[in-house]
Amino acid sequence: MIITLLRIIMTGMRNFVRNSWLTIAATAVMVVALTIVLIAVVLNVTAKNAIDVLSENLQISVYILDEAPEDRIASLQSGLEQNEFVADVDFVDQQEAQQRFSATFGDDEGIVEGLAIIGGDSLPASLEISANDLEQVESIADVARDDDFADIVESVSLGRVEAQDTIARATAARSFILRASIISAAVFGAVSVLIIFNTIRMTTFTRSDEIRIMKLVGATPRFIRGPFLVEASMYGVVAGLISVGAVYAIIVFLGGKVSTQPEFNETYNFFLENRTMAGMMGGAIVSGVFVGVVSSALAMKRYLRLKNW
Repeated sequence: MIITLLRIIMTGMRNFVRNSWLTIAATAVMVVALTIVLIAVVLNVTAKNAIDVLSENLQISVYILDEAPEDRIASLQSGLEQNEFVADVDFVDQQEAQQRFSATFGDDEGIVEGLAIIGGDSLPASLEISANDLEQVESIADVARDDDFADIVESVSLGRVEAQDTIARATAARSFILRASIISAAVFGAVSVLIIFNTIRMTTFTRSDEIRIMKLVGATPRFIRGPFLVEASMYGVVAGLISVGAVYAIIVFLGGKVSTQPEFNETYNFFLENRTMAGMMGGAIVSGVFVGVVSSALAMKRYLRLKNW
């Protein structure tokens, strides 16, 4: 059994090398398909992490009236924290608001002097809210705008308009990348199936005399099919390794340049983890082998005709 299996594997590997031009064509198309899929995965993870980081910086600010009782503020904070779309709520008193303002605008003497004239305690206390779903920002703000808290809430700010626009564009880009990658991968995957299908078909034709002799000497259908399956699997293995290598070359080349930015740093480190690299490589190889084996099985079912002997 083991000797037979080894013979099948060795024969399939020889056929993989022997049919060099067909092998290159089939492998090249599969490399393109797998590379598109892997790049789509990288871009989607990058977009998701970037949106998460930007979302943390896009906070909803609920400004509190100076005379608001502490128990009422605590009630509002508790109500916000119970909202399923709220990630975190941080209370900023007037003193901390002054410190943050000075840290942000400390280099602008005009603003600092203006604040000194009107008094540092003119800055209101606030609740700074981080959302876990940007599409629900308005619903979170509505909690603070409710009439029940009208006696303590001065105003509600949904963050800077440019930050919201940036996140909206990133979300739209992520959706486009996902759709485009699915369509592209489907197209090139179908092309890969067709090319491997035709490759196996041509191989069966060129080896028809050899297959006929194998039948005459008593070779089983499994022994005849085996090398074709091994050959098709090799397309997937080689294509998977090449595509992962190409994608990681892009990650290292481009990621090293943008990894200093917080919205890209987490993604860069994630893809350089050993388990992520192993997962990407394993997924690419398994996908490639699956496409190759399915294509080979379809071709053999139609053209090898091993049932009636």
